[in-house]
Amino acid sequence: MKNTVKATSFKLILLTPIFILLSHYLAVFIHEYAHAFTAWILGYKNNPFDLNYGGTSLSNLLLLSNIDQNVNNNLIYASGHPGYVALIAFAGPGIIIFLFFLSSWLIQNSKTKKHPYLLYFLLFFNLWCLGGTYAYVPVRTFTPHGVMVDVLDIEQALNISPWWIYFFIGYLVVFMMWQFFSKTLISIYINVDISNTIGRASLMILCVLILFGYCGLAGFVNHGEISHFISATSVLAIPGIIIALWPTCKWVKQRLIDLRP
Repeated sequence: MKNTVKATSFKLILLTPIFILLSHYLAVFIHEYAHAFTAWILGYKNNPFDLNYGGTSLSNLLLLSNIDQNVNNNLIYASGHPGYVALIAFAGPGIIIFLFFLSSWLIQNSKTKKHPYLLYFLLFFNLWCLGGTYAYVPVRTFTPHGVMVDVLDIEQALNISPWWIYFFIGYLVVFMMWQFFSKTLISIYINVDISNTIGRASLMILCVLILFGYCGLAGFVNHGEISHFISATSVLAIPGIIIALWPTCKWVKQRLIDLRP
């Protein structure tokens, strides 16, 4: 039994960077193709697979930092359909939010729980869905005009204040975070058999760094002072969040008892 646990732990360590990379690719491409296919269905794109793939730089190959849906919003505005701009912009984050809840359900599904490596992959896909949403709301909700970002396209196309998105979607993001850290992550501890404090703490810290570090950095890049402030707050909050989520905390131990079959 001891050797089996060590082998499983070793495999998880090896698979972690691979699963992080592949699940990020999956989430980003689904997001961008949702934009592109919506534009194609509405008649404003000839080929739904014609994305701007961003080139072959190392940063783009690893992080997909330059990819976008390659949709001409100016043409849509010129044709008098601003609502289509909003619909196309929403399609990307909208499907990612849906997939967050779908993957959350799959992680809790009794059949999926029999496949620990699938569970482990779904964890990171679920995290990237959460992170992609968080990178928009609240991080880039208040992006100034002239910057290409989905949430700003929605605000401009519908002529609404960013506060509406910040308020309504912000509550959804808080719920998604609660779902991830109080249920999904702890379910992974149990069903992937990550039983020691070091393993649980390492996985938790990795998830926090991806969400509040990497995804939280989105506001630093040319998105205005408010987004910059939110990103800085996100990064500065990391130590406190790690302490609050530490596997030996009383509430985490109670959740382990509650969720254990």
